[in-house]
Amino acid sequence: MKPWNLLKTIEIKNYLLIESIKVDFDDNFNIMTGETGSGKSIIIGALNLLAGSRVDHKVVGPSNKKCVIEAIFLIAENLKDKFLSLDIDFDTESYFRREILSNGKSRAFINDTPVKLEILKNVTLDLINVQSQNQNLVLNEKSFYYKLIDSDLEINLLRKKFLINYNQYLSKQKTYESLNNQFINIKSNFDYNKFLYNEIDELNLQNNEEESLEQEFINLKNYDKLKNELNNYHQIVSSEHDSLISLMNNLSSILNKTSSISNDFKTLKNRYDQLKIEFDDIINSINRKSENLVYDPRRFEYVQNRIFKIKDLFLKHNAKTSNDLIQVKQNLFLQFSSSKDLQSDVESLENEIQELENKCQIQANTIFLKRKHRVKDLKKDIELIFNNLSMKESRIKFDLEKSDKLNKYGIDNLNVLYSADKGNNFNKLIKIASGGEKSRILLAINVLFSEKMSLPTLIFDEIDSGTSGKVANVIADLLKRIGNKSQIIAISHLPQVAAKASNHYKVYKILDQNKPKTLMKKLNHDERIKEIAAMISADNITNPALDQALELLK
Repeated sequence: MKPWNLLKTIEIKNYLLIESIKVDFDDNFNIMTGETGSGKSIIIGALNLLAGSRVDHKVVGPSNKKCVIEAIFLIAENLKDKFLSLDIDFDTESYFRREILSNGKSRAFINDTPVKLEILKNVTLDLINVQSQNQNLVLNEKSFYYKLIDSDLEINLLRKKFLINYNQYLSKQKTYESLNNQFINIKSNFDYNKFLYNEIDELNLQNNEEESLEQEFINLKNYDKLKNELNNYHQIVSSEHDSLISLMNNLSSILNKTSSISNDFKTLKNRYDQLKIEFDDIINSINRKSENLVYDPRRFEYVQNRIFKIKDLFLKHNAKTSNDLIQVKQNLFLQFSSSKDLQSDVESLENEIQELENKCQIQANTIFLKRKHRVKDLKKDIELIFNNLSMKESRIKFDLEKSDKLNKYGIDNLNVLYSADKGNNFNKLIKIASGGEKSRILLAINVLFSEKMSLPTLIFDEIDSGTSGKVANVIADLLKRIGNKSQIIAISHLPQVAAKASNHYKVYKILDQNKPKTLMKKLNHDERIKEIAAMISADNITNPALDQALELLK
């Protein structure tokens, strides 16, 4: 199984002792060798920066220009959704860049899109993984071990189906909590809202009713004044002598006669006729209002009280018109209706959640049983590798117990325990294993990983430190075994490990104008023989060392 994602090229400029380096990597096992202090760890540091690690301004090289680390990754389509969800342009050949200024500030880019450091970390998690004796925090993460256990095809498919239902379960639970809170809130205010609704409903308000009531109230309140003025009106209009109507009629007669004699008066007559129509209408209107003007004490009290009630509700509901109150009443009614609808929705969701929980429980139990069987095989496989690595007394235990409730892994809780000696009790691996043991444990797990699934580019930083002989040969074989399935970039001082690689790079240091400078080059076959011979004979290349190097490279 070839890796999905590959580190194709890395270019480092003005980083510590590196002025400029550009390297193309093979898709299998790449090895970096060089003398102590040549700058191999500098390369690893640059890769860590590319993966989003924090930066120190001291990494900027002597030129005091900005430090730039660029890489080209070949990326599989299965990461496209992740790129797009982060608003990053996706390309199967994607460019990553980290720039560090002399003041310590840095910028990151993916396909020329500026990204925050958190996003760079998020994306590169799927692309690159640096492992060393001092950098094995992944061994403390349960997700790492679940990923190993679930790399089994059958369990992996079961887990994917479980997660579909589990995510729906979580989503519906979230919706349920929101709806239920709304329902509880409406229910707790139900009686008060019902009172408010009835209070408005009992008034039986009409649109703009307060305007007509206000006018009626004014009329009733000023009844005596209005009555007195209307009496005066009747005297003017209907007195026997010189009444207003009589005068108007006389004027009409005069204009009729004058207009028949002279055309000069016709216009005046027409104007008068229009005035007379308006006058008659006014007289009729006044007469009607006069007839309707009746003082009723009970009506006055009713109007006054109704206006008071309406204004009181205006104040209570922050309304300005009766139309506003009618709208308030409708809203209250909708709340009653929605209360019933919400109750129905809440009850329906409860049933759906219960059904999903039951499905998840069944699926999780199946996964739990499969995992229990799977961890037995993993234990055997890992301890077999331990045995080859001269860790014969070391034991690993996957303590898988059922949990009280569902979680994203299913229905179980996992603890990975370790014992370096058969006479010692098991304890949490991360607490008791030494740096070297952790590196070899991680190596063993990565071997099993590589045979089941695609891995990111693995960077091994001297995980073979402190080993030699048979153990070194085993580590070399294991790295090659991983490299057959995934891309590896390793740093090693061991000739056995270097000889197993597909590509060999030498990191070395020169003096340029009395200033140290780190360089890196890909070795051809002859150069590789000499480099491995130098590693065998401590830089004093001898014919036996050359012969041994040739033998290792076969």
